[in-house]
Amino acid sequence: MHGGIRKIILTNKKDSKRMNFKNLKKIVYGIFLIIWMIIVFGFSNQNGKVSQSSSDRITNNIVQVCDDYFGISLKNHTTDISFIVRKLAHFSIYFLGGVLIYNFLNTFRLKRKYIIILSIVWGIIYAITDEMHQFFIDGRAAQIRDVIIDSCGVIIAILARNKLID
Repeated sequence: MHGGIRKIILTNKKDSKRMNFKNLKKIVYGIFLIIWMIIVFGFSNQNGKVSQSSSDRITNNIVQVCDDYFGISLKNHTTDISFIVRKLAHFSIYFLGGVLIYNFLNTFRLKRKYIIILSIVWGIIYAITDEMHQFFIDGRAAQIRDVIIDSCGVIIAILARNKLID
């Protein structure tokens, strides 16, 4: 009888450690997700001039590197490059968001298909609300194209995360 009680106590300690680790993962992934959401909100809260200035800095660096190191002059294409930089930024930040959303939801006891569906829905809803937020910012506009690009980033990240890691 004494051995049975000891076995129950040891089992409970293992379960307790496992539960603490799962709770810790949930908290850490939740914090990362909230930080990502705050960063996206911050970018969206920039007025048009500040946002364009950030894109222009990156575009000018790309043009300069191509000219200096590869002998390719792109000075006549800065508008096109700026457009690509802005859209890649949308895709990339929502790709990261897709991974963060998936990782957070994966800490709950949900079937894989529900994690995928909920992650995609969450990411798309956040993209929509992000664009709606920009509608109210000076010099910015809400664009359906950006919601589609953001949604593609989320969906590709979630599907890749699901296939490659799990």
